[in-house]
Amino acid sequence: MKLICGVDLGGTKLSAALFDQMGVLIGKEITHDHVNETTDGIIRVISELVQNLLKNNNVLLPDIVGIGVGLAGHILYRKGIIITTSNFKVTFTNYPFVEKMKTYFPGVKILLDNDANVQALGESMYGAGKGFESMVFMTISTGVGAGIVLNGKLLRGKNGTAGEIGHSIIEYKSKYMCTCGNYGCAMAHSSGLFLPELYRYKLESGMTSSIGLNLDNISSFDGHFLKKGVNEGDNISISIMNESADIIGTSVFNIHKILDPDAVVLGGGLLQLGDKYMSRIKNQFSFLMQDMMESEMEIKLSEIGADAGLLGAASLLLE
Repeated sequence: MKLICGVDLGGTKLSAALFDQMGVLIGKEITHDHVNETTDGIIRVISELVQNLLKNNNVLLPDIVGIGVGLAGHILYRKGIIITTSNFKVTFTNYPFVEKMKTYFPGVKILLDNDANVQALGESMYGAGKGFESMVFMTISTGVGAGIVLNGKLLRGKNGTAGEIGHSIIEYKSKYMCTCGNYGCAMAHSSGLFLPELYRYKLESGMTSSIGLNLDNISSFDGHFLKKGVNEGDNISISIMNESADIIGTSVFNIHKILDPDAVVLGGGLLQLGDKYMSRIKNQFSFLMQDMMESEMEIKLSEIGADAGLLGAASLLLE
């Protein structure tokens, strides 16, 4: 049986892996050499990484189904084009990613999709969403996104951007501006990218930090610092965690009202905040749901773990 190859393209880390079709990891390679490259240079680094992966595992191109790639951005799946990205030093704009990749791998099946979509597919096939006819995977990390799986297939929408729950307007009178230029997006109120800004607003409102943060050094405030602040009883950190959980819980409620799936699976770095964070998300969902649900929708944690992006990307080849 042929192997599947997945590539997880991030702003600071690029990884590639081989799996068998049961989802078992065969081999993995990681590099950071793409960070300062041009768009075409990043394609070259990906090709070199995949070629090294195959060589180091004694695998030939005919031995793989193809190469699946996941990255954070707006993707036109049917054409293999990156519409836009925001987490790379260079910006991919209407970039023919698959076409460029095929110059290095002629005749090889290459598929490209959004990182939340590929993780959703991976969770559906191999993780917490396995066995459900319909499920939504929601990632809460640097940003907030979601992938929707119905009957084993991803719902991508007309433009390939279905599931962009992070850019749904959660507070239309909000003072928080998102990277998309709109105010009040769920992502701007809850994700890792906006933690310094959220902390700054708390300081400016008169709250005091007990972990040594001020308006001059809050740029260092990230998910790890947030967890440390929560554990040490910093009132601002606790307030940010609670508000983030309430926004995510509200977003899960909105997902239920629109799609009514069997399950919503949550993953991403901010889930490292632990049981308090997850419990508050569930409590907010229950508070909003009241008695409007006859059959319970499950809210579960991701089960794939650190290789979710890689396995999810490889899963595109089996969709």
